[in-house]
Amino acid sequence: MKIGELGEIGIIKIFQDEFSSLPHILLGLKTPTGIYEDTGVIDLTDGKVLIVTTDLIGRKTHMPPEMTPRQMGRKSVIVNISDLAAMGAKPLGLVMSIGLPSDLGVEDLKEIAIGMNLAAEEYDTCIFGGDTNMTDDVILAGTAIGIINKEELLTRHSAKPDDVVAVTGYLGSSAAGLQILMRNFAVSTEIKKKLTKYTLEPKAQLKIAMELSKIKGITASGDITDGLAWELHKIAAASGCGIKIEENKLPILEETKKVSKEFDLNLIDLIMHIGEDFELILTVNPKKWEKVQEICQKNNIKISQIGQVTDKKNVVSMIDKNGNVINLKRKGYDQFSTRS
Repeated sequence: MKIGELGEIGIIKIFQDEFSSLPHILLGLKTPTGIYEDTGVIDLTDGKVLIVTTDLIGRKTHMPPEMTPRQMGRKSVIVNISDLAAMGAKPLGLVMSIGLPSDLGVEDLKEIAIGMNLAAEEYDTCIFGGDTNMTDDVILAGTAIGIINKEELLTRHSAKPDDVVAVTGYLGSSAAGLQILMRNFAVSTEIKKKLTKYTLEPKAQLKIAMELSKIKGITASGDITDGLAWELHKIAAASGCGIKIEENKLPILEETKKVSKEFDLNLIDLIMHIGEDFELILTVNPKKWEKVQEICQKNNIKISQIGQVTDKKNVVSMIDKNGNVINLKRKGYDQFSTRS
């Protein structure tokens, strides 16, 4: 068997079987729900926890040809900051391991560095070290470190039946933008610029996540990078619950709807199984839902209730526009297999 047949989760489980842990690791591969979380968590014994995450992107596998070197550098930081946002953590800094082909232009390298630094500064942090090596492709691997009070930590494993299921922002915009770029769809300049900005220059929802963590009403949290369905399944598995959402409540830009209709794209597939929205998926204690809405409104962040947590363990479903209940498949973007 080759690793392409295992898929990403199968590969991770091999490491999970072989790795060990230590008592100060609160969340990691060997803890019961660690495999479902966006980061590792280390107990600092002073009421705080250290959040550590790493994410790697490659030019050939993660970046459309239209992405500039500066945008590449920026995204390599954003993917890591977004993981910290999912936990509600304040960034302390990043280190970057960088693989570079020998024929990469010096100006392109400078632009990558500028993009990294601008992204770090955008989220009030910095890049303070790393490593470089020669590779066949541009490989940008970041490790971000954050900190948060233990009692404010956001995870995926505390959702409860009747909790509100909500998302920030709009869904499917980045996936639609990627389709425009990769398939050269003939769309208006305005639509192309709007949707491809989500693809080429994503934003992490760090500020709002840090603020929401303080109200102690967020029962589960994640960032939507591998498709909404996959993120919902991770919350359901970690929390031992089910989730039911409604198609009519999904926040979708009119431009995304227009592109999917004109070019016969499966809009639900874009949202559920491709991802790269970098929005937050949250479950919220119903008693705190109004407060969450107030905080988001104050910060000019769109937040939408899309469903509810249920007591049907590991059942993730959607009521479609015709009123039919369909089970959402447990799949998302998997770089070791095909997009589905």
